[in-house]
Amino acid sequence: MKKVTLLIGLAYFCIYVVWGGTYFYIKMAVETIPPLYVVGLRWLIGGILFLLAALAAGKLKQLPSWQEIGGSLLLGCLLLVAGNGLVTFAEQDVDSYLVALIMASTPICIAFFDRILLKKKIAAMTLSGIVVGIIGVGILVYQGDPAASFTPPLLMVIGGLTSWSFATSLGHRLKVPADNLVNSAIQMTFVGLVCVAGLWPGQPLPAIASAFSAHSWFGLGYLAILGSLAFIAYNYLIAHEPALRIASYAFVNPVIATILGIVVGKEKPVASLWYGLPLILAGLFLMFYGEALVSYIRRLTGINCNADTRTVK
Repeated sequence: MKKVTLLIGLAYFCIYVVWGGTYFYIKMAVETIPPLYVVGLRWLIGGILFLLAALAAGKLKQLPSWQEIGGSLLLGCLLLVAGNGLVTFAEQDVDSYLVALIMASTPICIAFFDRILLKKKIAAMTLSGIVVGIIGVGILVYQGDPAASFTPPLLMVIGGLTSWSFATSLGHRLKVPADNLVNSAIQMTFVGLVCVAGLWPGQPLPAIASAFSAHSWFGLGYLAILGSLAFIAYNYLIAHEPALRIASYAFVNPVIATILGIVVGKEKPVASLWYGLPLILAGLFLMFYGEALVSYIRRLTGINCNADTRTVK
């Protein structure tokens, strides 16, 4: 029991702190390494680690079908090439903490795509959280002038957010390998190979690697090794912890990213940070815990809590 408790604690540390630092280390990596190489090498190294883990665990004794592999590759392109790739390119010009705060609204976008693709009903409190979160992102991004606010790099972040959220919802409709470790390994290895192969002819890695700083290599190593470890920790928590408790990482990651970006990275906070951040976190809270809070208040006040939850149809 103590061993399981320790592992759960370490897993939460990984998804809180390691994932919270991801955007900061992307910014560090793209300082001297081309973004496509950052994406490619990160996922190629992570994918190989995942494949070795799957092999060691005996999960590759029966290979996935071609249909499952195709579904996995499609998700990999949407999640890791379009989603993570656009964010990585954008961080050449956008501060890491700002990217992290925008990406913190991912659950809000997923709820939208779940409604469109999966026809899921949206509870009233969830809808309230979506509205509050969108307002928070809008306040965070808008700087008084649309042209100055919605720059091409910032639109890349929004594009990455949209692609990642769309793929997350679409994943429930695609046939992919049943084992999540195998599914992730296929996605990461494929994306890594494609990105590295796409850049190699024009910029061979051996020819340009000498220009990469130790600072950027460290950032890339963090993403490839610790980032992959955090994903494994996330899978472990899914099997051992309630989903609502796991979702708490969505509140911690933006705070960690903001501290790293502003305090360690010396990034300059936008004036609207202290208004937008609380609204984003409040929106996430209403989405994840709003219905449970209403039920608790009803029980506390003696109001009938068996009434049907209102939903948007």
